[in-house]
Amino acid sequence: MSRLEYTIESVLDIPLWEKMQDRLAELTGTAIICIDIKGNPVTKHSGRTEFCSIIRENPISRKRCFRCDALAGVEAVRRGRPYIYLCHCGIVDVAVPVMVGDIYLGAVMFGQVRLLNKDREKAVRLVNEISSILPQEDAARQEMLQKYELLPEMDYDQIVLIAEYINDMVHYIVDRAVKSRTRDETYKWLMSTNTEQLSEEMEIQEILPQEDRLRQTEVLPVKPSSVVYPAVVYIRDHLQQEISMKEMAELCHLSPSYFSRTFNKETGESFVNYISSRRIQLAKELLRDTGKSITQIADEVGYDNISHFIAVFKRTEGVTPSVYRSTRKRKFFS
Repeated sequence: MSRLEYTIESVLDIPLWEKMQDRLAELTGTAIICIDIKGNPVTKHSGRTEFCSIIRENPISRKRCFRCDALAGVEAVRRGRPYIYLCHCGIVDVAVPVMVGDIYLGAVMFGQVRLLNKDREKAVRLVNEISSILPQEDAARQEMLQKYELLPEMDYDQIVLIAEYINDMVHYIVDRAVKSRTRDETYKWLMSTNTEQLSEEMEIQEILPQEDRLRQTEVLPVKPSSVVYPAVVYIRDHLQQEISMKEMAELCHLSPSYFSRTFNKETGESFVNYISSRRIQLAKELLRDTGKSITQIADEVGYDNISHFIAVFKRTEGVTPSVYRSTRKRKFFS
């Protein structure tokens, strides 16, 4: 499955999220809804106030609500954190972005509260159109204003705490969903080789000398549950080939930028440095434990230019491959 196939519905598990959403609305005293990137609702509205129910029943003002939600979600992505703002009705809403890597899928919106007087200037007004949606009739206008006054008031710092809590929860749920899907995709990928090919490889392993099994016994730096595990396995098995970060990101169903950050975090090395260090490590093992020539070893670990291989090896180890070999015990030389 491509990373582009992630949707807010797939990562949040909407039926389960709606149950959590109802409890969150009850516990926080706010209204909560999830939207897609266009501002369209993808969940029911938990804890919606009477005032906002009336506003969203009007086709014109409902479109403005959707527009506000969409703009706020994008602004939250731009800022890289939950975005607290005043909607077109002048009440507080908060957009918590739902992201897979750097791909924006939608947002969790909560709010429908008023700020205490002392905090009125702390929220950014997104748009100002409330006067155009109030009824013209005095009685209806008065009723709307009364319902507006019934909206719960909340301290700005309390809203920030709720935003941080929901943001952490969303990050956790999305991370779990991505890892779960990656495990499934990794299993399919690892099992994609047919039985006949696996049997052939096992037979070959039986007759291979020990030195040619070195890379197969390498301890990998990440667990199979890691989102970059497929890339780490691929690198181990294809050091002789050219390996691009774009291809590895696609293999892991991630964007290149998110893959790069995650790979660095999970392995402790940048993508380029990791490949270089794995190649040099394998070269050292081959120099110590085999009788292969330096040219053969350079080719086996992915260097088609012997001079480049020697330069990289010396920069990494402080000595040339020949000197390294001469100072190590080997079973092929006496």
